[in-house]
Amino acid sequence: MTGTFLGYQTKHHGSLFLLCWAAYFSTYLCRLNYSAAMPELSGADVFSSAQIASVSSVFFICYGVGQFFSGILGDRLNTRHMIFLGLFVSSISNIFIFFFHEFAALLILWAINGIMQSLVWSPILKIASVYFDQADKEKFGVDISTTVPLGTLASYGISLITLAFLPWNYVFLTCGLSELAFALIWLLGSKRLISKIKPVTVPPLQPENKTAVLGFRPTIKLIVSSGVLLMLIPIVIQGTLKDSVTQWVPTFFSSAFGSGTSMSLVLTMILPIVNVTGAYFAKALNRRLHNEASTSAVFFAVSACFLLILRLFGSQSMILALLSMAGVTSCMFAVNVMLITIVPLWFYKSGRVSTIGGLLNALAYVGCGALNLFAGSILDSGAGWNSLFFLWIALAVAAVLLSAACTPLWKRYIENIK
Repeated sequence: MTGTFLGYQTKHHGSLFLLCWAAYFSTYLCRLNYSAAMPELSGADVFSSAQIASVSSVFFICYGVGQFFSGILGDRLNTRHMIFLGLFVSSISNIFIFFFHEFAALLILWAINGIMQSLVWSPILKIASVYFDQADKEKFGVDISTTVPLGTLASYGISLITLAFLPWNYVFLTCGLSELAFALIWLLGSKRLISKIKPVTVPPLQPENKTAVLGFRPTIKLIVSSGVLLMLIPIVIQGTLKDSVTQWVPTFFSSAFGSGTSMSLVLTMILPIVNVTGAYFAKALNRRLHNEASTSAVFFAVSACFLLILRLFGSQSMILALLSMAGVTSCMFAVNVMLITIVPLWFYKSGRVSTIGGLLNALAYVGCGALNLFAGSILDSGAGWNSLFFLWIALAVAAVLLSAACTPLWKRYIENIK
């Protein structure tokens, strides 16, 4: 099959990208549906704010820890089977919540959901590194990042429609069945496509480097020398600002402006529409700076400005609050593309795309989980939203400084790898 599709070199490559896109898109249906249901849980006094935050945090922590191990496994096992297993069990855990939705059951099932969803991202990056050439790798990385805002939009949309007619536990049933359908599509479609695409030939490593990429210590040395070690804290911070802000947006609008659950979700759904532009702004800026670390520093600085506006004036105007949150999440989406997607793809010569991708995504979600739990404690303590916004501002400023600090090391690494 010849000819381009979706801008990729052949129709097979375009179709494979589309399947990867659909697979990762579906994970958001069964990830943010809990966030969509949070105002219902809080407003109906089903659970306390601390319990709600605990369930949210257990997902992030399990997903993050799972990412670390799935990243390592993704460089060694059948990536196609890993992706299907992750989607299938994730969908089943959501469906089970429909039947078992007491706090203990919800906590356990949401933890399982996090573990199984961790099997999807790193293997997808590995597929990109094996079957797509260098030009298409960057395009793949930017294009697949659109799953995040569009998946968020779809998850909130399905949840909104469900909550308009049915109790909150039906949200998990509808989203679980949707992800199950995507799991079957992946299983049937990927086998045929992968068998028809030849792996990209990667320039062979020097003899001394063949063993250098296999062990734990050499991998750590690679992380340190490339500057990725300094990126770790900014990666944790972007995960916190991207996912924690998104998680708490519906609850903020409900408490600050008295909007109902449906109205809060409608307002929240505006964010992904804006966020989808973040990846392409990041791509455009990075083409000028030629450095993912410095590009990230710029977006962290802009997000700090939006957070300051939110801190000072957000409770006075719903429109200004929404614009500020859209600015923050768009900037963090841009950083996510740079640090979580594009950076790991630069490790294709060492055969560590999945390992590095898993490590970086793991830290983002573990940090987000811990800080999201802290956010629930802040709100429960009566400190209020302003204290939470101040914490987010301080984190954004710290990320600017650390991203700038790792810029020289990363510049040297990518110049050597080309």
